[in-house]
Amino acid sequence: MREQVGLFDQSSFGKFRLQGADAARVLNTVCANDIDVDPDRIVYTQWLNDRGGIEADLTVTRLADDCYLIVTAAATETRDFNWLQRHIPADAHCALTNVTSGMGVISIMGPNARALLQSLSPDDLSNEAFPFTHSREIELGHGLVRASRITYVGELGWELYIPTEFTAGVYDTIVAAGEPFGLTHAGYHALDSLRIEKAYRHWGHDITDEDTPVEAGLGFAVKLVKPGGFIGRDALLRE
Repeated sequence: MREQVGLFDQSSFGKFRLQGADAARVLNTVCANDIDVDPDRIVYTQWLNDRGGIEADLTVTRLADDCYLIVTAAATETRDFNWLQRHIPADAHCALTNVTSGMGVISIMGPNARALLQSLSPDDLSNEAFPFTHSREIELGHGLVRASRITYVGELGWELYIPTEFTAGVYDTIVAAGEPFGLTHAGYHALDSLRIEKAYRHWGHDITDEDTPVEAGLGFAVKLVKPGGFIGRDALLRE
């Protein structure tokens, strides 16, 4: 993993789609970070309670002006979906859908991640064309996949969001091409060890609803000044 490239099956991620004219406004009220970004950008953020405690730790990808993909851990899928659903005002023009079963997720991580994926796709995956925290659809194997350049292991890599019916085929394509690049299958214990080395937080172990982003060293993921504020902002200001 540290010297070549690893493959993680992260299909168990919880995945939600929030779409509609008010999606950005509603989600920005729930998120501590500012998610009103350009399409195809990824935002790391927390969802807070009124005390400033962390209720969720996840990523938000803007797919279009009126559509977002929210990705969270498998263990908190139901909890996080319910939290967001309860914070959508009755008069808001947006709809929340759990799309977890519709997408598999294969993560390709490590120094050789770009070289491996570039050998399989006509799209430009260079750092200049595809910077960190960017996301877009690329051709891979016999399908279109959403490639998100984000990492939970601290290495160069992409999370590949693949329509369920194409996931096995994309996986076979990557594995067939992987040997020259030193491709290794890796699991969640390896992922956990790597993220601990990088001091990446894990909700339920390192952070909970009793910890604030300030206490957890996650102040960089909080945008205190943004239109409309957000849930928990007053508590963070007091802290």
